[in-house]
Amino acid sequence: MNFIIDENVSFGLAEKLRSDGHKVISIAENSERGLGDDIIFLLCKKTKSILITRDYHFTNTIRFPTKDTEGIIYIRHGNLTSKEEIELVNHFLNTHPIELIRGKLVMLSKEGIKVR
Repeated sequence: MNFIIDENVSFGLAEKLRSDGHKVISIAENSERGLGDDIIFLLCKKTKSILITRDYHFTNTIRFPTKDTEGIIYIRHGNLTSKEEIELVNHFLNTHPIELIRGKLVMLSKEGIKVR
């Protein structure tokens, strides 16, 4: 799978996904840091990547229609350590089929998973 990791997500997640064999673009690693949400969204569509973010703006499905994407995984704000954030995403990806993500907004938190 292809992923774009927003710069507000733990850098360790990019490393973990790469070690699992995924193609990952990490905004924090690129010279394009500070990209606007609209540009990141277009990059996701262009590269057919799943966006992983903690940016609440991406939950606005009118502005960012998930049906046009491979999916958006939004990590809900909370007191998550970097390790917990990585484990949360990794567990979700390992226990749910890609079809659940494609074209959807997935909201992850310690309390559970919501898919819209």
